[in-house]
Amino acid sequence: MPRRHHPLTGQETDVHHRDGIIARVVMTWTARALTEEEHDVVRSNGKAAATLIEDEPPDPKRGVDLDTAWHGIHWLLTGTAYDTETFAGQAIFGGDAVGSDLGHGPAHLIDPRTVKKISAALDALPASEVAARIDFEAMLDADIYPGFWDEQDVFSTWLRPRYKQLRKFYRRAARASSAVLVAIL
Repeated sequence: MPRRHHPLTGQETDVHHRDGIIARVVMTWTARALTEEEHDVVRSNGKAAATLIEDEPPDPKRGVDLDTAWHGIHWLLTGTAYDTETFAGQAIFGGDAVGSDLGHGPAHLIDPRTVKKISAALDALPASEVAARIDFEAMLDADIYPGFWDEQDVFSTWLRPRYKQLRKFYRRAARASSAVLVAIL
């Protein structure tokens, strides 16, 4: 089975490749906007991150779960597999590592000021502009997880709705001046 290094842990993970090999490991991305009290707890005790981020299903007003669409969305935002140089790139891979490995690396904590900048960056990228960036062949070549980019309507039925959820989530978190905890589970 093909393997690649995970962006957050450096560990090798099984991947879904364009040659039809199915991944053994499913990686989903989730985020939670933190109350001030939760933010203080996570900063003082990183172990609390696991409890907060694994609270399933996330409260729709304070959480978002992109399922396995996270890497495709990141690629559409940045044109890269793991770049975090832009605030849009930090929507998925931003923040500082907190707590222990949750299976695909630790959770990451994004401070409220950065959350506002991420929200502004995402608001500047409507779904129609993100759709114009689609290059499924390049996504396959870059091994963007989970790798089924050649399926019909994958953007309109799978990526677009989750991208809209991501924008809404960051907009709410920014308005509330919340820190955000993100993780690949």
